[in-house]
Parts: sequence; structure tokens; C-alpha cells
Amino acid sequence: MNHSAFEKRFQEWTQWRATADRSEDGWQTDFPQWDELMELTTAAMKEPGADAGTISMIAELWDASEETESLLEFARDNLDECWKVLRSLSSSSLPRCRWQVYEVLADAGSRAEPILRQGLFDSDPYARRRALLALARHRPSDAQQLAEAFLNDDDPYIRQAAIEMVLATQDTSFRRSVLALLSSDPVEHVRVNARAKLSAE
Repeated sequence: MNHSAFEKRFQEWTQWRATADRSEDGWQTDFPQWDELMELTTAAMKEPGADAGTISMIAELWDASEETESLLEFARDNLDECWKVLRSLSSSSLPRCRWQVYEVLADAGSRAEPILRQGLFDSDPYARRRALLALARHRPSDAQQLAEAFLNDDDPYIRQAAIEMVLATQDTSFRRSVLALLSSDPVEHVRVNARAKLSAE
């Protein structure tokens, strides 16, 4: 990896974004050298010895590429090579970076479970929800306990996400009891989602 080239392009992007037109979603990708910057970023993501400064730059670019999810997709396709960097990115201060990492870790096997479990306490509600959804895809052995913990969350989107953890239990009687509970949820989209996903036998 050409670290100096990565840092140079990153600094150019940082200067460019200071005065960039932000009127459209995904404005970050209007940077003239965006494609090259992404290539340099993906090379950096495969470096097992990336230092804190490099991780910080990568995290900012995950945040910036949220609209296209290009770095997310690269990491998903190159999990083993990106693993050490992903672990570091999961502790980023940027929630738009963290939620994308959680999404990648849904496909990373048992090694990802500790990180996703930590994500259940993420300070950002959306990132926390994505961690819950990702962990549900692992079908953890304590899925019922996890579901019960989040079915009464104050955030209706977390309650809705907990439905996926209910399904992960593959327990029909538990599913029925949760359907009864959420059928009287005060928020319509939670009720609708529960009926759609938990009513089928």
C-alpha cells in the first residue's frame, strides 16, 4: 500500500469538502479523485498493521461513503483481509461508520459475535439497531433472552428489530407470545411488522 498517496488524497478530499456543495445526498462522491481515493482506502483496509491515524482516515471515509456503501461491500467481499481493520472501525466515534461495520459482521461468523454484542450498547440508536439485526442473523444461543431484553425498548425501531431475534429462536410458542405482546404495541409500524413476520406458521 502507498500510505503517502492515501494520506495525500485524503487531505485533498478534506480540503475539498470544506467548500463542497452539500445540497444532494452522496455529495462526498463528487470529489474529482473519489474513485482513486476509494481504491487507496480499500488497499489500506487490508493492511493488518494500520496505525491509529490510518484507521481514523478510513473511518471518515466509511462515514462519507455511507450513501453508496462501497467500502461496506468491499469489506464484505474481503472479510479475512479486512478483519483487523474492521475490529478497529467498530470502535470508531462515527456512528455511520459503526453501523456499516455491524452490517458486514453479520456475515463474519462466530468471531464477530463479541463485537456485535458490544454493539447492542451502541450510543447511537440506529447503529444499535443494526447491531441487533446483524446478531440475529447469527442465531445466537441466547436469542430468546436477547429478544426479551429489546422487546420493551423505548425505541419502537429497536422493538421492531427485536422481531428478527424472536425469529432467530425458531421457537413457535415464543413467537406466538411475542405476537400477542406486539399486537397491542402503541406504534403502528411495530404492530404491522409483528403481524407480518410472526403470524406465519
